[in-house]
Amino acid sequence: MPFELHVWGSIGELPSFDPDCLAAILYLQVAATPSDYVIVPSSNPLLSNDCMLISRPILWDNMLTDPSDRLPVVRVNRTIVASGIFDVLRFFQSEGFDLNSDLSPTQKAQNIALSTFISDNFTILSLYIQRLHILHFQEIFRPGLIQLIPFPLQYAAPMFLFTAAKRRIAHVHDLDSATSDSSFGRNSSVPGILFLKKQAIRYSDVQDTVPKTLVDKINKTAGGASEFSGVLRMLNLAGEVLASIESALSESEGPYLFGEKPKSADVLLLSHLLVETLPKYASPFVKDLIESRYSYIQKYLDENKDLVSINLEDVKVASVHPQDRLTIRNIIKKCTGY
Repeated sequence: MPFELHVWGSIGELPSFDPDCLAAILYLQVAATPSDYVIVPSSNPLLSNDCMLISRPILWDNMLTDPSDRLPVVRVNRTIVASGIFDVLRFFQSEGFDLNSDLSPTQKAQNIALSTFISDNFTILSLYIQRLHILHFQEIFRPGLIQLIPFPLQYAAPMFLFTAAKRRIAHVHDLDSATSDSSFGRNSSVPGILFLKKQAIRYSDVQDTVPKTLVDKINKTAGGASEFSGVLRMLNLAGEVLASIESALSESEGPYLFGEKPKSADVLLLSHLLVETLPKYASPFVKDLIESRYSYIQKYLDENKDLVSINLEDVKVASVHPQDRLTIRNIIKKCTGY
């Protein structure tokens, strides 16, 4: 009997807007056959928890702070057996779908280290691009999320995820928030990078990682000084992360991080790169940065067009069962047992 892979649904061009869910889908596409699994775009993070309250901000914060409390989720006979991308990947491997089986012990350790590095650092970029860049949030992410979640939570969920992403970035980079928790629903309702108190930034601060031509482009499209500074800060981080990946790819003896075949680190890297470059942003900042400075990463994407062209028509996708939808009734039922 095939197991169920529960994921966040599609917003735009990708079968899931979430890079972890996209990585799980991509892993199965490479390692398994369609008869082994069913993809369920339930868009219900509650499935990964024993009991979480929807009242701000417990449920949504845990989607960003605790890796075990996030989609994707694997369920067998309606029982959750794995939640969070690394737990899910371990389950796949235990079922015989192991992309890393031919690696040496040293390579396996390197693969784990790279996977953790990719997840920790690229997640910050994905959160910024989807939920804190004002144009993407308003024009793509919020409208798309409203289509995935039932009424009335569909209107609250985008702002919960926005605020949780804001706290995640502030926490990771030791940045003070311009708004306190008590301001939720007032100042926090305006997306963008306004939550950073220290907005001043000069090109000299980022010239080693961000080309001048890209800075000029950002300056023309940004919606003000604060957004301009926010984009530069995130691109500076992107440059530091991409430089490490560029180095790893340049040292590989094949088209992937560890040779001729993709490993778990590859599916994580490809999923994040897709989320950060494929959707139609107002200004494709990370995509432009890759094209201008990181030739190995650009080649990596170009040579894997077939691999990253995930077509859900080629796999079995199940409709979401009413009991699996993120509704107030199901939340109460899960938390009370009635």
